[in-house]
Amino acid sequence: MHTWKRFATRKTRALSLQQRREELVKLLLQFADHSRRRVTVVFDGYAAKHKPERNEPSPGIEIVFSERGKTADDAIERMVSETADRTRIQVVTSDNVERGTVEAMGAESMSAELFEAEMDAALRDLAVEIRKHSHRRRTGTVREHWKGRIDRA
Repeated sequence: MHTWKRFATRKTRALSLQQRREELVKLLLQFADHSRRRVTVVFDGYAAKHKPERNEPSPGIEIVFSERGKTADDAIERMVSETADRTRIQVVTSDNVERGTVEAMGAESMSAELFEAEMDAALRDLAVEIRKHSHRRRTGTVREHWKGRIDRA
């Protein structure tokens, strides 16, 4: 979230951390829906005085907060180590040390910047599909409307 251009704008910097997290989750949920990938987002709860509230569960996306005193990297490493088939995991982070750690454990990794580009492309494809579908529905409805009027004449 901290390396993405969309979160570096004046408008998004004015949002609270919780609001920025919610925006990120919305984007990731759209990506998960379109790509049919299961997404887990891990937020850092290291210095939290109280554990942040979890959002309502959403199909396709899991939201995890690291425990107080633990970093998001700690939580990610634990999750990777507890997974039987680590080759199916792709960790997205721009922390090169963390990328090396999860790759040494058998997972794949990708920089946040590269993932942002991949996600943007997937969401553009989704928008095109939605426009095509919406256009067909409008066109079909208009044709049916006029066909009914012509048949009556």
